[in-house]
Amino acid sequence: MTAAPSRTWRVPPEADLRHRAWDGEDVFFHGGAGDTHRLSAAAAIILLRLSRAPADEATLADELARAAACDTDEAGDALAGILDELARLEYAEPAP
Repeated sequence: MTAAPSRTWRVPPEADLRHRAWDGEDVFFHGGAGDTHRLSAAAAIILLRLSRAPADEATLADELARAAACDTDEAGDALAGILDELARLEYAEPAP
């Protein structure tokens, strides 16, 4: 059986994200919306990766698995919720 193709995600160009980390917390400012959010460590890993360049879900799951020292299936399950939340906040979106 062939795996389903994974979507590619990116940070929206209008987001103008800014990141600060201190005392183990990650805070992101969305310049386009003027919103600030404290994100989980896992969400920060994904968003920082997407800030460098768009990436597909398989790549993001691999990075999350390495960072969390878990298997890729477990990371993939968590990734779906993270991407849903980042999309809701308009911090990430599927790439066209």
